[in-house]
Amino acid sequence: MTPNIESADNPPTKPSRLGTAVERHAMIMAAVSVALILVSGILVMIALRPTGGPRLTIILIIAAGAWLAWSRSLRKVRRRKKILAAPFPVEWETVLQRDVAFFRALSAADKLRFRNELKIFLGEKMITGIRTDIDTRTRVLVGASAVIPIFGFPQWEWDQINEVLVYPARFDHDYSLAGDGGHQNILGMVGTGAMNRIMILVKPDLIQGFKNAGDKRNVGVHEFAHLVDKSDGVIDGIPAVGLSREAAGPWIELVRRKMQEISDRESDINKYALTNEAEFFSVVSEYFFERPDLMERKHPELFSMMQKVFRQDLKSRLQDIRREMSTGKKKFGRNSPCPCGSGKKYKKCCLSKM
Repeated sequence: MTPNIESADNPPTKPSRLGTAVERHAMIMAAVSVALILVSGILVMIALRPTGGPRLTIILIIAAGAWLAWSRSLRKVRRRKKILAAPFPVEWETVLQRDVAFFRALSAADKLRFRNELKIFLGEKMITGIRTDIDTRTRVLVGASAVIPIFGFPQWEWDQINEVLVYPARFDHDYSLAGDGGHQNILGMVGTGAMNRIMILVKPDLIQGFKNAGDKRNVGVHEFAHLVDKSDGVIDGIPAVGLSREAAGPWIELVRRKMQEISDRESDINKYALTNEAEFFSVVSEYFFERPDLMERKHPELFSMMQKVFRQDLKSRLQDIRREMSTGKKKFGRNSPCPCGSGKKYKKCCLSKM
């Protein structure tokens, strides 16, 4: 049973369900590696038996090899357990409470799971600034952008990405920054070819996406939605991970109709969605997570399909989401209740620790 924990001062001491899939896979790989080494060692001993080879030396080599294979296979599990056992940083909690309406609208148990997924992503992926510093706010918002789209998949592994590059300004297709000449209008990009497993996000646009929670735009969610789409190996606007084979046909037809509505100027969906089906999916993903109430009212069929795609029942949380969006960005004075939920004043809790 997941404990009901709200405070960053009382973090989980044991891994959540997030670790089970990784542990199971690692254990299987470790067992296979050890079995292969043992079988190979036995075959070598059988082959050397007629010659009276150094059996003790071979046994020691086999044992050492088996132990090394077991240890290396479980290295990721040990590292992840260490990440999950660490206290949740109070400065991360402050960013979530101030900037991430999606997080604030979650139940206490789901907030705990969100924190754990955030710790895993930021603990295992590189966030690198290009001509800009990576402050706490930027780092946490990159992680939140990754967690939000896959929150309906508790066992999700971000195998499609190793590093996020953060640019200080918009860039062009040659990765030239604003001020370097040319036409720099790209807010984010999922890398391909030599840039495979790398994402680029523009810092000001990343922050603005969370600062204005009601504009239906969030470049972080947009780019990570592309990777959700890519989970079947190709970015084509058909997110197979959340759609059954039977649902693919109705989804394609729905996309066609919605793109026609945009083309006919009969839709409030950003016209960038007309670029192609893949961009349509990422654009409506921004809409879905930023303004689920508006999508549910104006595009009920699309809203219902997006809930299936991401396996998230936002309809049951619309009231909480509306409340958090209406409050806007939370501001904390020294004497305000601490955002971590400890019940203490901000100056005597997270502020003092920061």
